[in-house]
Amino acid sequence: MSQENVEVVRRMYAAWLGNQPEAFKAQLDPQIELHPDPDAYWVGVNQVYRGPEGFDEYMRAVYEAFADYRPEVEEFIDVDDKVITLAFESGRGRASGAEVRMYRTAHVWTLRNGTPVRLDLYLDRQQAFEAVGLREQAR
Repeated sequence: MSQENVEVVRRMYAAWLGNQPEAFKAQLDPQIELHPDPDAYWVGVNQVYRGPEGFDEYMRAVYEAFADYRPEVEEFIDVDDKVITLAFESGRGRASGAEVRMYRTAHVWTLRNGTPVRLDLYLDRQQAFEAVGLREQAR
């Protein structure tokens, strides 16, 4: 089932990056939880976000903190009921104007019956690998 999960997550990113927020949210479990990296205080996030509305709230915080925010997924990795996405994220701080280029992040999606039920965000790729039980060196 894991390759099917990769395709689900791939379609979600295509909808998100294609500026189709309703198509993106329609693929989420209504009770989905988004867990930001605890070190992500720089975007003012410090809680668990629940449901598609929680995703909206989180993304508003990100887009308020960064102008021109854009993730570029470089790889999808299947791990049983999880999919790790390795991405480069970039943007420009709205308040400072400072450019952030190629910040290497990882997202761990947990799926149940082909539906995303949880998303854990990591600023440190190695932590994402360890969270799913992989000892592989982060890429």
